[in-house]
Amino acid sequence: MRRTPAALAVLAVTLTAAFCLLVAPGPTAAAAPAPATDTRTAAAAAAAAAGTVRLTSYNICGNMCAGPPYDAQRRIAEVAAEADPGGWGADQLFLQEVCEHQYRALLDRLGPLGYGGFYSATLPAGNAAICEGHAYGNAVLVRGPVSDTADVDLTVGGEREPITVPCALASLADRPTWSCSVHLYWDDGTLAVPEADRLAEQARRWLDDGFAVVLGGDFNHSPRTATLSRFYLPERGDGAHGEFTEADESDPEFFDPAVCPPATTSACRSGETTFGAKKLDYLFFSAPHFGAASADALPLDTAVSDHNRLRVSATAN
Repeated sequence: MRRTPAALAVLAVTLTAAFCLLVAPGPTAAAAPAPATDTRTAAAAAAAAAGTVRLTSYNICGNMCAGPPYDAQRRIAEVAAEADPGGWGADQLFLQEVCEHQYRALLDRLGPLGYGGFYSATLPAGNAAICEGHAYGNAVLVRGPVSDTADVDLTVGGEREPITVPCALASLADRPTWSCSVHLYWDDGTLAVPEADRLAEQARRWLDDGFAVVLGGDFNHSPRTATLSRFYLPERGDGAHGEFTEADESDPEFFDPAVCPPATTSACRSGETTFGAKKLDYLFFSAPHFGAASADALPLDTAVSDHNRLRVSATAN
């Protein structure tokens, strides 16, 4: 959930004809290559060899959650720990509401573990009231080399800040995969729905080109809304017309029994809450490429963020 401190003008982004969508490596976007280092434990390496991937999505509330009880050093340490080869050992991290100096601090820690990344600023540096004067935006970090990046502009007009999505092309389960850190607009859906359309259209182009796609982040809307219909598979109902499997859709503990009776339903537009009583955070996998997904929202860490951390695993098809 984003709470903007001030209204700012929308940043201009270069049109790219090849994508028919605003997709460009903007001047405030920053990519970092990763050294070819693999320090995973034997168990993590075995899981990777079996095609199992582990991911984490986390809105770290890096700007608004700055004062006590929030702890800036703990925030960096906890996010970096998600990639610890002796722990969860995430293959990829999808981070929202990230100050650029926080992203740089994470790269300093994760680079030696073989991670690269891509950062996209939605608010520029220079405003002391935002991120201590640093840029503000979203980031994706991936294990292994980043072979390409895209700064996907979803802004439709009327937003109080640009809505951009950093995407990195890297290998995931030995398959070239576009992975994007998503933060849609926090409204009633008037703007978020067309933003979601733009993101789904870009994902479709990548799928048509033979890539797998993973979309992770704070979508700012509940599972059964029109915004999320752009991503769920049609068989999930309620007007869904997407091409993705959501990581927590198969957990009957969180099914709405009035809509998805657990005894007769294998998947539902539902999931564990990640922001108070709401599920706003998701990880979507392109259905042709990944299956057997599961998710767990960790207990809220009140020293780090107002969102729960979302851990996800899936198996390559």
